Amino acid sequence: MSAFTLKIIACLAMVTDHAGHTLFPGKEWMRCVGRLAFPIYCFLLTEGFKHTRNVFKYMGRLLLFGFISEVPYDLINSGKAFDPSSQNVYFTLFLGVLMMFLIERSNDITLKALALVSVMLCAETLHVTYSFRGIYMILSFYLFKDFPLLAGLNFLAANIRLYRTKIQYYGGFALIPVFLYNGKKGPAMKYFFYLFYPLHLILIYLTKRYFS
Repeated sequence: MSAFTLKIIACLAMVTDHAGHTLFPGKEWMRCVGRLAFPIYCFLLTEGFKHTRNVFKYMGRLLLFGFISEVPYDLINSGKAFDPSSQNVYFTLFLGVLMMFLIERSNDITLKALALVSVMLCAETLHVTYSFRGIYMILSFYLFKDFPLLAGLNFLAANIRLYRTKIQYYGGFALIPVFLYNGKKGPAMKYFFYLFYPLHLILIYLTKRYFS
């Protein structure tokens, strides 16, 4: 299973989740399916970090699309064009790459721990999606990137222990496609997947407005 296939699975799960949240709030199964998306994106983020030629451009793209996506994200969640109470997942992914970058650049274990704690505090302060838990999930795949079984076990433990809602437990099923990953990139449609996030949020928001 290539990275392209994983992205398609994550996108479908994400659309199902957001459609369930916004258009069909009584359909809990849609939210359960949606739990697959973020863990897959966490895994792909660590793969992207490992293979990127320029980590600063990588972080810059995530930050740029974070700002592009913020208005659609706020509209679908609060109905307002600007709502500082929560920030979209691109900012979580940006902080995840920043965390990996700081850990790799630090030679001392104390500095590595300080970098991790600082990024987690930043995630909490900015109220990004999944907060510090999202950063820890990214860390799970990053630390054990050469040991898939340990990465999976650590992720499962975090997925169960760090969340209070049982619906999040379904995120553990994301390990099935992750373990089937063959290390191949697949078709290059980079900016399609970057744009998919804000565009599908806008479409769901307009659909809600139309039917309401």
